[in-house]
Parts: sequence; C-alpha cells; structure tokens
Amino acid sequence: MTAYGDSLDGAQIEALAYGCLTPHHATQFKAFVKQVRSRFDLASILKGDMAWPDRAEDRDVLYFLSQSFRAQLIKELPDEKPDGRGGYRELAHRAKALLTELAAINLEIAQMVVATVDEQPALPSWFLVEVVRDLPRLVERKV
Repeated sequence: MTAYGDSLDGAQIEALAYGCLTPHHATQFKAFVKQVRSRFDLASILKGDMAWPDRAEDRDVLYFLSQSFRAQLIKELPDEKPDGRGGYRELAHRAKALLTELAAINLEIAQMVVATVDEQPALPSWFLVEVVRDLPRLVERKV
C-alpha cells in the first residue's frame, strides 16, 4: 500500500484488505484507514473539540473510534478508584459524558464500549458503577 501512496481509493483498499485479512480484520482496517484520512480524531473527541461521527456512512469510523476509546479507558483508568486527584477523575467524568453521547447515536456501539466479552480486559468496576449511577443524570441533562 505504501508504494501506491495516497492514490488508493476506498474500493482498492477494501479489495486489498479483504484479500489479505480475515473479514473482521479487513473491516477494522478499512475503518482505520477511513478514520486516518477523515477529520475524526479520538484525542479531539476526548478534549471536547470534536463530536462523535453521527452520519450513517461513518458507522465504521464510529465503531473504530469507540473501540479505541475503550482501549484508552482500560489503559488510563486505574483498577482501584482514585482519590479524586489527578487526571483520572477528569477522564472518568468526560468518559461518562461521551458514553451518553455515543448511546444517543448508536446504543449498540456504546454498549460494546462498556461490555466485557470473552478474553477482553474489562473496564474498572468502580468506573462501571459510576456510569450506572450517573447515567440517569447525564441523560436528563441532554434532554
């Protein structure tokens, strides 16, 4: 793909991906390329500078961003509830608001962010308790 540069279009990337990868990985790869080439950036979404993609044609990018969001939460949130100092609380607070926004766009994708499936690492239990506790208040604010 590097040899072709930016001249590859979506159909060519799709053909290459499905020819070299499993269908699941090809779909993820296509979404990754689309996200890299698009205006969407998880860091900007986390900062509040950008919203989740909400158009139907961007569902693959939304899925990819949501899985990246989940991975970042698993990486950055501590296993034990923090004492209220530091960036953990800010990240947890912002993450709850982002989950509410994501659920308004696509409930299934939002559920995949918090669900633990098979061998995947789980989000910290203290964070999940806070999500369940705060969700009615967060949804009420949006209405």
